[in-house]
Amino acid sequence: MPIYLPRAAMAICAALAFPVLWWAALPDGESKLIQDYESAAPGGSLSASSLIAVARAYRDATQWDKALALFQEGERRFPSQVAFTLGRIMTLADARRIPEAVALGEKLVQRQPRNPDSYLALGYAYQIGRQPYAELDQNTRAYDLAPDKAYVVRSYIQALQNAGLAQNALRVADAHPGMLDAAQIRALQADTAAQLTRIADTSARGEAERYMVADRALALYDTLIPEWQAQGPAARADVERLQVDRLLALHARARMKDVVAGYEAMAARGVAVPAYALSDVADAYLYLRQPERAAQLYQRSLASAADREDPKARVNDQTGLFYALTESGHADKANTELKAAVAGQPTWLYVPGDPSRQPNDLKLDLALTQGQGDLYEGDTPQAQKRLDAMVDAAPGNTRFYTARSQIYRSRGLPRHAEQDLALAQAQSPRSIDVETNQGETALDLQEWRQARLLRDDVVSRSPQSLSVQDLARDWDIHNMSELRVTAGHDVSTDSPVVGSHETDLSSTLYSPPIDENWRAFAGAGYSYSDFPEGVGTYRWARAGAQWRSRGVTVQGEVSGNDFGYGLRAGAALSGSVDLNDHWQIGGGAALLSRDATPLRALKHDITANSLNANVRWRGDNRTEWSLSFTPSHFTDGNTRMEINAAGLQRLYTSHRFKLDALLDLSASHNTLGNATYFNPRSDLTAVPELRLTHVLYQRYDTDWEQQIVAGAGTYTEQGYGTSGLYTVGYGQRFRYNKVLDAGFMLSATSRTYDGQRERDYSVLVDLTYRF
Repeated sequence: MPIYLPRAAMAICAALAFPVLWWAALPDGESKLIQDYESAAPGGSLSASSLIAVARAYRDATQWDKALALFQEGERRFPSQVAFTLGRIMTLADARRIPEAVALGEKLVQRQPRNPDSYLALGYAYQIGRQPYAELDQNTRAYDLAPDKAYVVRSYIQALQNAGLAQNALRVADAHPGMLDAAQIRALQADTAAQLTRIADTSARGEAERYMVADRALALYDTLIPEWQAQGPAARADVERLQVDRLLALHARARMKDVVAGYEAMAARGVAVPAYALSDVADAYLYLRQPERAAQLYQRSLASAADREDPKARVNDQTGLFYALTESGHADKANTELKAAVAGQPTWLYVPGDPSRQPNDLKLDLALTQGQGDLYEGDTPQAQKRLDAMVDAAPGNTRFYTARSQIYRSRGLPRHAEQDLALAQAQSPRSIDVETNQGETALDLQEWRQARLLRDDVVSRSPQSLSVQDLARDWDIHNMSELRVTAGHDVSTDSPVVGSHETDLSSTLYSPPIDENWRAFAGAGYSYSDFPEGVGTYRWARAGAQWRSRGVTVQGEVSGNDFGYGLRAGAALSGSVDLNDHWQIGGGAALLSRDATPLRALKHDITANSLNANVRWRGDNRTEWSLSFTPSHFTDGNTRMEINAAGLQRLYTSHRFKLDALLDLSASHNTLGNATYFNPRSDLTAVPELRLTHVLYQRYDTDWEQQIVAGAGTYTEQGYGTSGLYTVGYGQRFRYNKVLDAGFMLSATSRTYDGQRERDYSVLVDLTYRF
């Protein structure tokens, strides 16, 4: 703080027979002055100049009470000398008795409104009390009264700087050349650049404006750093400050690779990056998918004193640490840390002077993150419950609707998500988060044009946003070609259904979307098996088109089929309609149906045409039931009626494990009693199963899991009674970067056919690849 009063040496009154103490302005001199004063004979009377010198010596020695007593004595003895009141105001402020200092300063300002020192003293009280805008107001009044006094100008510049108006302070300093030394000018220039960086990091501004301000800050840093480096060792600390602050500007500009590169370069030179920058560096590492490094830096930032003093910064770090720990495979620790963070925040805040309570936004932020934690755990009901409560409590909060829409999407309820996003859009029509989630929802709903428009808009406005990049990636994947391949092999004890050593291969290649809704496709397949009467083989090729729009998928194809009796033509048409998020109906028809015709029937030149009708009810991603009815007519005169019901119910979910209950019910009836293929007059299969899924590895869009399936049920065949049906299976699945999904399943089944128990061992491999 600037010095308002002369610091010249003072003298002890001649009545006390002390010489002039010329060392009084120096620290050692002030100590000697206090010693001489306290050892002097009591009862002496000091002059005004000596009294103020001793009082100020006590103040500099932080002996507030003694200093105040002498200043008050001076006010009584020398009422015309304002220096004693000024000293008392500043000493009260130094002693952190801010209300008394402010009250006394206001009285002095009223008594001497034309004295700039009165305003400076009151401003000093506000400065110590951490009220920078009140401080600036008083210093502005002093500057208006005495703009040519050097100490007033310096104090005004300092007040502007304290109020975060470094650019204004720099302009005032430029208007008074020589007023500040080189180090002070560098401090103002650094504060000016830091001010631009803070503005660029303000979320209330538009993306384009924020990036423009960040570019201005970076241009200033790139100018100042080499200039200051040329000033040598005297400017080294200031250069390091600029290099650290430049990291924050790069973060505001979303140049995360440059943030990490700058940080690592500083660390390599042995420069200690201060705690206030660690959070932004941690954000950059997390952005670049290096969560382990990010977690370390978040923890260092949380341990710093600066972070503990700033509740908002602390919550930001706690949130970042949660995501870093989760993405690095430490979900349990992440949830523990997050629960502690939530517990550490009060639900309500009370502002001094306001009897009403206010909700704590920071606690709401953490509660919102908890909802994401439930989603990571796969506990969608708990996540839904948490967000429902938050939306009910704050129906005007856009973020809550947006977060709940993500939960709806993860539960397979895109229309519910769409409704929430419409409400969010009404409140924040240009929100990047709202638009990106609308884009993802549009993809789920097969609203291709809407998804494209939303994607184009957010990419043009905020290409650096991770959520925008995810949407752009999903759109790019949607526009890729798609290859689907399945392969299976059975080793059976001469099953009447599949024979022995059955092999099946099938592949289909879909084109990229054509005119948004269309895809062309082509495929081929091969089946082989040994039967008692000989080998059966079947080759086919197919081509067709698929049309997809909101809630509707229709696919038609023609095929060429060769199973030993020349090339036969086939055709198929199928479609499905989503009535809402829960109900779907569908149907289809096939001439020379591959699904309805057993290979053993084809071996004997018997084919089948089929119809299909199906309905599905899906509560969410944890509950699903489907029912299908398929009548088929064979060329040997047989008519088969098949009905199938299947269900899924999630029983248990954690970050690494999922347990599902499955049920398969199927029944068939055939009109032909004696056929060359397995053709029971009627039968019924009922098999409940348990499926355990264990995540072996998960990192962003790559995961690897294993599955164990076990079931035990019954098979009833007319004329042969009821027998047990048992099945076990083990498989693995690998997904990579949203473009590759591959897996295998090994299974063993024991069941009866025509009263004869058969054991079947099989392997099934499937692959979906987008390119």
